[in-house]
Amino acid sequence: MAGGQTFQIIVSSSDAPRRCVIQELVSPPEWNKKLASLLSISGTGQRTTFVCGPKSAGKSTFSRLLTNRLLTSSNAGNPVKRVALLDLDPGQPEFAPPGTVSLVCVSNPNFGVPFTHTAFDDPSNTILRCHSLASVTPASAPDLLVSCATDLYDTYQKSLRTCPLIINTPGWILGTGLDLLVELITRIRPAEVIYMSEDGPADVVDVLKNATKNSFSMLPSQPSEFTSRTAAHFRSMQMMSYYHSHIDIENKRLRPPRVTWSGHAISSARPFVVSYHGNNSGIFGIISYDYQCTPELLAASINGSILAMVEIEGPEAFRQLTDITKTPEVAVTRTAEDLPFIPNPNDATLDPQYCRTIGLVLIRGLDLKRKCLQVITPTPYASLEKIKFEERNIVLVHGRFDTPYWAYTEDLFAKSSQEELVDKEVHITDEETSEDESREEKAQPGGTDHAMISTIPWIEVLDGSQKRPVGSRVWRVRRDLGRHNTD
Repeated sequence: MAGGQTFQIIVSSSDAPRRCVIQELVSPPEWNKKLASLLSISGTGQRTTFVCGPKSAGKSTFSRLLTNRLLTSSNAGNPVKRVALLDLDPGQPEFAPPGTVSLVCVSNPNFGVPFTHTAFDDPSNTILRCHSLASVTPASAPDLLVSCATDLYDTYQKSLRTCPLIINTPGWILGTGLDLLVELITRIRPAEVIYMSEDGPADVVDVLKNATKNSFSMLPSQPSEFTSRTAAHFRSMQMMSYYHSHIDIENKRLRPPRVTWSGHAISSARPFVVSYHGNNSGIFGIISYDYQCTPELLAASINGSILAMVEIEGPEAFRQLTDITKTPEVAVTRTAEDLPFIPNPNDATLDPQYCRTIGLVLIRGLDLKRKCLQVITPTPYASLEKIKFEERNIVLVHGRFDTPYWAYTEDLFAKSSQEELVDKEVHITDEETSEDESREEKAQPGGTDHAMISTIPWIEVLDGSQKRPVGSRVWRVRRDLGRHNTD
């Protein structure tokens, strides 16, 4: 734009540039009526609102509107200064990176989309406690989701019980997903259960009604004429924002400190060099959730992948992996590269009561000679030093996070944009394709030749109409069949 501006103010959707998909936020009358009723009882003891419903029904939008109404209400007698959000949707979380569930203390109105506030240390949206499922879908570990939700709710009862609580849930309402919702409602006993659809399914609504001991209501789904991006695209944007963000604590003019972002490619960031051998090892071990790779493949499977960084708060965190009454310490084996590997043949998980996720890491590379991991993470160094000072351990959890293809291609796009060549089209596909990312992504990084791309790891170039061969995508295996079948 003229004058070097990179933005323009958009007052309505008609002001949007061509080819730009802008959809106005619409709150139906039924929503406004329910928001007003919830606001009127916010000063009472019944402050827990459980929001559920099918995918793309507006659960996150309604939760955001309710949060803002509570924080901006003019209740002089009992103003709401903080709202607790129990976010149980690992696929599209509001304040934490994808693949996690969290308890967040919100003190300022939320006017931004999720990728504008993903920092763990954001003073406006404090993540009090976080757990990683190491997957963007709860179907990978239904029991773990319930355990994490229970621990987060217990944390709310201890720390924020005087604040209104909003619980946002995944859009998984059939089969095992319905069982999870019923179990959560039974354990938490919310004052209000809101189902974000008036179109059923009827049997699902009946089951949820029977599980609800207090108020149950149904609202129309959020009107939507089109979708500009898939859920996978939004997750990539959110993860990209998370890794490029940091809290600006050096600028003394900013009080309180605020989140800022780096515009440089992630490959230019200086990684943490973490030793995994000897007395000065920075990690206790590496454990895999869901798929269990052999020790021989561990180094290759984590290289270039996203892992969860978990602080161990007590030895009981490993009680699903070992009998702590007989063997108080969990077994840690060594791979050929000397990586500390925690065997997990029964697909157990760390106990959420005795551990917490402090951030995510991207394994940039392995230095086998020095026996170090090169990791990129926005987690402040001071937080890691505090854990070491308190003599607590850190475990890296490897699971089914989305492949960070955006991190592999940032440098490619940056160099291509500098060359300003547009005579070549590059197609980027992700072999970890799921239902919401089944279509190929097209990008135009410019006139990048094969010689340049060959220096970037994990990148495959497809020329013209070339496609990946049949069978190159990962098989998706159903693991939740018969979860409650006792026969």
